[in-house]
Amino acid sequence: MNMPDKEYYRNLITSEYRLAPHFNAMVRGMVDYNCKLDRFILKMVEHFDVASATGDQLDILGDCVGVSRNLDFEPTPVATGSIICPGPEDMEKDNEAVESELTTYKTPAPVNVAETDTVQGWAPADMQDTPLITDDIYRRMIMAKIIQNVWKGNVLELYEMWDALFPENQGLQIQDLQDMSFNIVLIGNFSQLLQELILHGYIIPKPEGVRINMLSFISNDGRPIFAYKYNNLNWSGYKSHWIQIKKE
Repeated sequence: MNMPDKEYYRNLITSEYRLAPHFNAMVRGMVDYNCKLDRFILKMVEHFDVASATGDQLDILGDCVGVSRNLDFEPTPVATGSIICPGPEDMEKDNEAVESELTTYKTPAPVNVAETDTVQGWAPADMQDTPLITDDIYRRMIMAKIIQNVWKGNVLELYEMWDALFPENQGLQIQDLQDMSFNIVLIGNFSQLLQELILHGYIIPKPEGVRINMLSFISNDGRPIFAYKYNNLNWSGYKSHWIQIKKE
């Protein structure tokens, strides 16, 4: 938003005073402070906008709505991207040809390693530890919490909020069972961390006293799911993605 400056207000001076230098200087001096104050206030609003805030500013917004980067559950190693190294017991089992809990892959010896230049004792900046809950994920958690705080329990309203929270290729389908419970199907590609945040109630709002019977994730490769008498982004006809139940 463009804020008027002191010259904007000076140009509003009527013709009989427009050429008076002292009066023009007085107007500039009076309005300049307030123009700077207005710009500063608008800058504060811009910095603490959920869509553009980062770092500590985003943490303050999360604290205001009641969500933190510190989770109340332990994410799985798949979600955190951790590398599980075998312990001494697992290595001993491998050496004794006993089945270990972890699989050890023996890599071939490097070729011409003596003639290869190596860099030691220096870690590039992009190898520094990064937080599990990045700003992008945390921003989505904050927006989801805002939805939880303002949602009135209407299913149609939840669809609109979900569309604002996620792109078109990550859809939501709710089956209201009319007995204070419902089933949820999430359509699209969700990361493992995002799935675990959803499963632990950080994303999908649930009214007090309402039970979620089933929550399932379906990857449809960007295509709608096959369904009769539907033709929208999530459900469509015979050329859609067909759901198949895996038989164990």
